[in-house]
Amino acid sequence: MKYISSKDINLGTYLIVLHGISIVCGFIKWPLFIFAGIFMFSYIILDRHRLRCPNCGGFENLDRLNYAKKHVFHCRHCGERINIL
Repeated sequence: MKYISSKDINLGTYLIVLHGISIVCGFIKWPLFIFAGIFMFSYIILDRHRLRCPNCGGFENLDRLNYAKKHVFHCRHCGERINIL
């Protein structure tokens, strides 16, 4: 796999948003903290397997990957172009 899927970037964004909403609502109803943990754990797994640089395996944050969907973007670690499909 020599690219990062746009669907994976969108899924990561949704998981982070759901995590934030669950944290805020967790102060009202404490069982929602469990969902916040599930969303964060799911994002960590997605990040480790799908949201890394396909050339060197380096970490790129979600904000940079969202920018890369519409612009030419290069990895901070290896300098290679990251293809977003």
